[in-house]
Amino acid sequence: MNAFTRLEAVCANVVERTFAVAFPSALQPVMIARKLVAAFESAAAGEPREGRRFLVQLAPADVARFAPDREYLERQWSTMLARLAERSGRSPRAPEVRLVATPTVAAGTVAIASETLAPPVSLAVRVRRGMPPNVRRSLNGPLTVGRDATCDLVLLDPRVSRRHVLLEASGAEARFRDLGSSNGTLLNGQKRDAGRLQCGDVLRVGDCELAVEDDDAGKEAT
Repeated sequence: MNAFTRLEAVCANVVERTFAVAFPSALQPVMIARKLVAAFESAAAGEPREGRRFLVQLAPADVARFAPDREYLERQWSTMLARLAERSGRSPRAPEVRLVATPTVAAGTVAIASETLAPPVSLAVRVRRGMPPNVRRSLNGPLTVGRDATCDLVLLDPRVSRRHVLLEASGAEARFRDLGSSNGTLLNGQKRDAGRLQCGDVLRVGDCELAVEDDDAGKEAT
């Protein structure tokens, strides 16, 4: 049994048990999974298979049919490819899978495309104004900001809520989300409940200002 056949068998065993009963229609997730495995394995020679996003292109009607389970399916397919990539020994960054409505694809059929993932963000936030001054935190995952001692970044400001805002970095994107604070969150002077963060942005929470910077130092100030 060659490597492709073994990987395809792994795909079928893992995915078919999960999906085959739940989706008894012409186009089933297990069929899409097999296409994904084939696309993963047929990557051009020398092309890195890690750091790629695989786009499952379906007719809009088929995407609508999968809509209630879309996030679950994308997560399961991504996990499947990540496991295959790990077995290949070439996966410092796990592949991603996204379901895409494509009018040119016929109903009941599947097309797979792929694209290179953008480099992961490398950002940090620094207390530009407020207490404690110049404290810096890397954005390498979820980071809660607020007055409560359990927050990842604690601000000594009575106008800051106990849990004021959540900052998150995932892949090539960093975002913030206000956690229902009393006084709200401002991004570059505009009140926003959520949004994307880029180098040079300034978040205002209470009377404190947080500057978004390149995380070139890779260390946290204390």
